[in-house]
Amino acid sequence: MLLPLALCALTACGKSQATKAAEANEAAYREKYAKAEALFKERCKTAGVVIKRTVKDVEGIELTKVKKPIPWGGTEYFDPMYPEAAMAGESGGDDYIKEFLMTEVRDRLIPDRRGMLTPDNGPNCERCMPLILGYKFVEYRDRATGRLFRASFPGGARRADWRVDFKRDHIPASSTRYALDYEDLVDPEDRELWISGTRLKVIDKQSGEMIAELTKFVWDAGFGGGATGRWPWAHAASTLSTVCPSYPNRPDHWDNRYFVDTILHPKQED
Repeated sequence: MLLPLALCALTACGKSQATKAAEANEAAYREKYAKAEALFKERCKTAGVVIKRTVKDVEGIELTKVKKPIPWGGTEYFDPMYPEAAMAGESGGDDYIKEFLMTEVRDRLIPDRRGMLTPDNGPNCERCMPLILGYKFVEYRDRATGRLFRASFPGGARRADWRVDFKRDHIPASSTRYALDYEDLVDPEDRELWISGTRLKVIDKQSGEMIAELTKFVWDAGFGGGATGRWPWAHAASTLSTVCPSYPNRPDHWDNRYFVDTILHPKQED
C-alpha cells in the first residue's frame, strides 16, 4: 500500500505546483495589464487635436513622409518596437499617397460619419451626399532615392478609374505651401507594455508655423498575442477602447487623410 500512497502524494504535489504556477502567471499578467492600462490612460491625457487655424481651397499638399507598406501578416504587426505601430491600421506605400487624392462618399442617413474613399465618382446612390474631392495633387519624396514626385489621378479625381494607378511626375522642387508630417513616438517604457504613439503635424512651409497637430496613442491590451489569427497592432488600432483620441464616426484606416483635410480643406470643383 505504500507505493500507491506515494504515487498519490507525488501526483497531488504535481497538481499543486501546476496550480501555483498558473496562479503566479495570472497574477503577473494582471499586474502587467494594470500597469499598462494606467500608463495608457496617462498618455491619453496628452492625446488630441490642437488647431491654430484652417485653410480653404487647398489644391495640393506635400507628404514629408510616406508610411511604409506592411505585407499581409507581416512581422511588423507583432513587433513591439515597430516605429509606425500607431499607424498600423493605415495603408502604406502608394496606397497611402493615393488616399489623399481620393474622393469621399458620405451617407445621408449618417451625415456625421466620415465616408468611404474612392478614386472615381463613387457609387450612384440616392443616399449619397455630394461628393467631397481630395487634393488635386500630392508631392512626396521617394524613400529609396530621395527624389521628389508629384502624384495625381489622370484626368482628375472625378474621372479616375480603379484600374489605373495615379500618375507620378518627377519635379525639381516643391510648389506646395502646406505639408503633412508625422513623428513616430517610440518610448522603450511604453513599447515594453505595447503602447505606441504618433504625432501628425500640419505645417505652413512658408512661415515654418505648425498650424495643427494630432497626438495619438494605441495600446495592444493583448501584449502582442497572435492567437486566432490576431494581428496585434492592427487589432489595437481598430478598437476604440485602445486608441486615443477615439473617433466612432471615422474609419481608422484613413485617419491621416481625415485629419489633414479638416485643416487644409481640399478645393472643390467650381
